[in-house]
Amino acid sequence: QHYYITNNLRMGDYPTDGIKLSFIKDLARGDLLDHLKLCDGTKAIFWDPKLKGPFNLIIDWAVLKQHGVKKMFELQEYIPDEVIENKWQSVIMLIRPNLPMIDMIHKAIRSVSVAQRDKIDFHIIFVSRKSTMCTQRLEKYNIIGEFKNILELELDLIPFDHDLLTLEHPLGFKEMCTELDDSCLYQVSRSLMSLQSYFGFFPNIIGIGPSAAKVNKMIQRMRKEGSAHEKPLTPRIENLVLIDRRVDLITPLSTQLTYEGLIDELFGIKNNAATFPGKSFLSEEEQAQQESEIKPKQILLNSSDTIYNVARDVNFNALGPFLGKKAKQISAAYNEKNDAKSLQQLKQFVSKLPHMQAERKSLEIQTAIAGLVKNKIDNRDFRHTLGIEQVLREGIEVDRVNEDIEEMIYKQEPLKKVLRLLCIQCIAADGLKPKVLEFYKREIIQSYGYHHLITFDRLEKCGLMYMQEKTPKKSYPILRSTLNLTVSNVNEREPNDIAYVHSGYAPLTVRLVNWMTQRSGLKYLADMVKHLPGPAFNDHQKLSTTQDRLEHSDNHTLVYFLGGCTYAEVSALRFLAQHHPNNATFTIATTKLINGNSLLDTLIEPCGKENIPDFLT
Repeated sequence: QHYYITNNLRMGDYPTDGIKLSFIKDLARGDLLDHLKLCDGTKAIFWDPKLKGPFNLIIDWAVLKQHGVKKMFELQEYIPDEVIENKWQSVIMLIRPNLPMIDMIHKAIRSVSVAQRDKIDFHIIFVSRKSTMCTQRLEKYNIIGEFKNILELELDLIPFDHDLLTLEHPLGFKEMCTELDDSCLYQVSRSLMSLQSYFGFFPNIIGIGPSAAKVNKMIQRMRKEGSAHEKPLTPRIENLVLIDRRVDLITPLSTQLTYEGLIDELFGIKNNAATFPGKSFLSEEEQAQQESEIKPKQILLNSSDTIYNVARDVNFNALGPFLGKKAKQISAAYNEKNDAKSLQQLKQFVSKLPHMQAERKSLEIQTAIAGLVKNKIDNRDFRHTLGIEQVLREGIEVDRVNEDIEEMIYKQEPLKKVLRLLCIQCIAADGLKPKVLEFYKREIIQSYGYHHLITFDRLEKCGLMYMQEKTPKKSYPILRSTLNLTVSNVNEREPNDIAYVHSGYAPLTVRLVNWMTQRSGLKYLADMVKHLPGPAFNDHQKLSTTQDRLEHSDNHTLVYFLGGCTYAEVSALRFLAQHHPNNATFTIATTKLINGNSLLDTLIEPCGKENIPDFLT
């Protein structure tokens, strides 16, 4: 016998002291533990590989152990003998609702004999909802009766930091653009309804792009359908800004030059952590003492580290002076011990000691990481690529074959590197001339393989690679000039413009957010909107008579990127909040944190299984 359970949105079950996102983790942790209580005895959890990382941010292994979990496994096509031999009573499959996972569960259950199956309670927990297709597939395999519980854990947006939420949907951009699949947008809409159940309804909804318009319609329909259950809440978020990634494709293709952005570009940040060579964090003496191979070291990267909390948004060229200044401050703090003459002064020093030790350790780690980043970006090739990007963003000679890109193709340099530059050229030129596009296609197919005909088809559908119209609209040059997207002589150490995040290029998305939150939506953007893809809108949600609007002094905006967002854009929005004329503050949500490589990973047709990105396998 099996039954379905879902947690209900707790309208207004939220602390009243501002916009805090940590409660979402608390709710998800509580709901997961409630589900575990329904699974009797000792437990083994089998994770969807894409979920284990995000859930590590929500719940600790120690807590799971306290609730009867003996071991966790990555979901595979069989149940390990260890589960049978130890007679663990409950086997819990924690998955996203997709058919490959159901196929794997089918094989795993069939790998256990009927006699052994009778001794095990099987459970499925869908995150964040079960789907009809998954239920039908379970019925088709005739295994739905094997499950004692089929549960839903309602977790859409995952808090990555105090101002950052992510849906962790890596294929969202591809699905929206190439497959016309709106399932990601439906998930976005559900996540927004969940946020409105805690923060109150958003008085203003502003958006640009076709996906933004779809999400707006979905949440209006969802609100209408659930209007009977609405509870009066004073809105805590004044504006919701929905931005379709297709509005600005140059930004994710451009190399990020903030400290955090470069770590993501060069090492990859997954679930707030990055992996580095272990020996970089050991002295030469410590390395010599190591008898075995030094393992890679995973470092947590978020605001819990007070030094990284500031350093992450700094342009890398300003990082050295910043870390040097912190080193002097820490050294001066330690020297206070020598000036302590009374018992009271000594007690004060001792009370500060744990914080000082933590900061010194953090400084050592960040200095080591900065050294690794510097080693990678100080090579001629990296600087040369940055120079090409800058020339293309300036719109210089984008109407002809770029000799540098041509040479990269002949040398068979990494395809993602080539395509990032090609796509920037295409967008900056408002499409490539027919002869130029055909040349690039022919050379890439000959150098990298005929299967990339599929890659070019996907790039075209996404608006990344296309043929120029007979009369070019000149959309990008107009936007670049009107919104001041390229800034010369930008101050990287003491920035006064968001263009510092790319050392001279300002993300179009953040420029738009700045105007929207200053000038009441799209009123003053009317001339520019016609140069952007898709419709633009500025809707006002009707609030009930018992719902009070926010005072204008509390100007908080939720910016939601549909199709992905870069760490550079996050840094730019944080900078904007610090310098906004209306004292605006921002919470950032995205379907996925991306960079140019991870964006193209989803679109490039792999030649063989060995070339499929890790997160897609």
